[in-house]
Amino acid sequence: MRYALQNLSFLFCLIMPLNQAYAQTTIDVAVSYRERIALPPLAELHLELLDVSRTDTAAKPLSSLRRRITGVPMQVELHYDADLIAPEGVYALAASIWSGDSPIFRSTERYDPFSHSEDATLEMMLSAVDEAATVPPTLQHISGVEWAITEILGEPWSNDDPATLIIDDESNFELFGGCNRFIGQLLQIDGEISFPANFAGTMMACPDETERLERSVLDALPRAASYVRYRTGLVLMDASGIALMHFTVRPE
Repeated sequence: MRYALQNLSFLFCLIMPLNQAYAQTTIDVAVSYRERIALPPLAELHLELLDVSRTDTAAKPLSSLRRRITGVPMQVELHYDADLIAPEGVYALAASIWSGDSPIFRSTERYDPFSHSEDATLEMMLSAVDEAATVPPTLQHISGVEWAITEILGEPWSNDDPATLIIDDESNFELFGGCNRFIGQLLQIDGEISFPANFAGTMMACPDETERLERSVLDALPRAASYVRYRTGLVLMDASGIALMHFTVRPE
């Protein structure tokens, strides 16, 4: 009996540090979508907690779940390891609804998972991936329009002279970053988009705040992997579906 107790004590000492090292906690999330349409059978919710602290690399998944959708709003608990969360880090929740191998709804704005109290539920509103199909064909294109930035990496553009983006029918683009002008060529097909890592531009001296904003645009643009147009709005997203930049059509 004494040896059995000693063995149990030894196992307890081994197990306790492992449990203490994994500080699991949860985020309560309620997911809805804007359009009043029925979901197809067997639709699934995909939810991810992402580390978006670095602007020069793709978002890093920290936790994820997949659930068959049983109703809307769909309420779930996302478990994650609290030890992976750094006080100075930047994090986001990304959600999408899938039918088979195709996404039909997804989040197009950044949701901060730690911006609300721990006992509150974070509400996420998704938008239809193919909403542009309801817009007349001449409005589905993103070329031939001057786009003015309204938001970058979840933050509103902070001055009255926004960065602008113009794309022509040959996939050449012209970017005004707020101080300097840049040109280059992108790849664009079926909702996917890719900007070069480097492109030609002027090198004027700029006020510090203007230069900071311009640099944030230059850092974010090469991370763009897809886009969604909503009538007079354009959202560029990274490979994880996180919104990088929001634009609106600039009046002529």
